Amino acid sequence: MTALDDAAATGRTASLPLDAHPPVTRIVVVHGLGATAASHWFGAVRDRYAPRGVEVVVPDLPDSQAPDLDTWLSTLAVAVGAVDQGTVLVGHSLGCVSILQHLAARQDDWRLGGLALVAGFCEEVPGIPEVDHFVARPLDPDAVAARTLRRHVVVADDDPVVPRSLTETLARLLDADLTVVAGAGHFVARGGFDRLPALEDVLDSWTVERPGTRLS
Repeated sequence: MTALDDAAATGRTASLPLDAHPPVTRIVVVHGLGATAASHWFGAVRDRYAPRGVEVVVPDLPDSQAPDLDTWLSTLAVAVGAVDQGTVLVGHSLGCVSILQHLAARQDDWRLGGLALVAGFCEEVPGIPEVDHFVARPLDPDAVAARTLRRHVVVADDDPVVPRSLTETLARLLDADLTVVAGAGHFVARGGFDRLPALEDVLDSWTVERPGTRLS
């Protein structure tokens, strides 16, 4: 039994030395409300990691202006597919709780290499009632933490959409590392985020260089 298997069986958070973590081989990026796969910094993740031999998937989720949880979960089930300790799921805003609901709905004995959540939440967001049903179903952050090798949350100190306190609560529930970015708002393109260096720092630290590749 591996340390991760033992953690999942006992409900404890997994803890492995960094050099025991398998290399990242696949990244799935999940967008949020009103966005598409072409929005914000999502394409930049593909541009950065695909040349290093990492498969990067950025699915378009249907009706993102008026999203339905069950429809998104069906789409994510196909887009995410099988996961393993080389898989990293990246979420932005509503995409974060969508990932958590996807993991809660999985029927397999899954293990995940990494979870990187940006401006996320797992409770109602003031002023955005159209996403309330995404957080109405029970989540099990302890189980997610126990089955996920690496967890990191990125938050801005001035997010006008998702209050900082909600994202910090998410980080605590997942026992995740936290990066606070000054003046970043909601990490959207109109705020200058066609790339997200804070996320890249996290993913770079999780990605083992392959021959002929270089972190840039």
